[in-house]
Amino acid sequence: MKPRERATCEKALGYRFSDEKLLAAAFTHSSYVNEHGGESNERLEFLGDCVLNFIVGVRLYNADKSAAEGSLSSRRASLVSRAPLARIVDSLGVMDMLEVGAGVNKSDFSVKARSDLYEAVIGAIYLDGGLKECERFLDRTFFGTVEPERDYKTELQEYCVKRGIEAVYETEPSGGGFTCTVDVAGAFYTGSAKTKHGAQIAAAKSAIEALP
Repeated sequence: MKPRERATCEKALGYRFSDEKLLAAAFTHSSYVNEHGGESNERLEFLGDCVLNFIVGVRLYNADKSAAEGSLSSRRASLVSRAPLARIVDSLGVMDMLEVGAGVNKSDFSVKARSDLYEAVIGAIYLDGGLKECERFLDRTFFGTVEPERDYKTELQEYCVKRGIEAVYETEPSGGGFTCTVDVAGAFYTGSAKTKHGAQIAAAKSAIEALP
């Protein structure tokens, strides 16, 4: 990473690295490594995922002393899901700094690929500055900006349990993706997405929005 790019990137992140190699590694995609060698940001992404889950878990634990383990796990999973992390990367405007292989269009990167970059940055900050610096970074970019994603499948399940009924999902391939229909006591609700899980969530969302 060139000095000007490094300065721009650090300004966007709000953190200055002591070890510039860590910053460079965080912004090196596997497609670039396949062509030029070196190490991609995948290991940093793994580490950052661990650190993110830990910090968010501690915050949730301290924020609600009465919450059960299942509730805490569900809230954390919702907060650290791919979509909000990808939106943070978009808002920071750092995708242009990512080194990728020839012919790779960064504007077409998936939600997962963009969220992986955010986690790689967290991993790099952890190795460079420790847990406190990671917390400061999350305070700047994550906490207060990320809202939990609604867990429609869990909401539907809880709705059914209270009424002694059952939600039955049927998912089939459809147009390059999947379509799911959920049967709730004889009423049918449909949703489509690129993945089976996504189609089930879409069908549950349709049900939740329609049911009384």
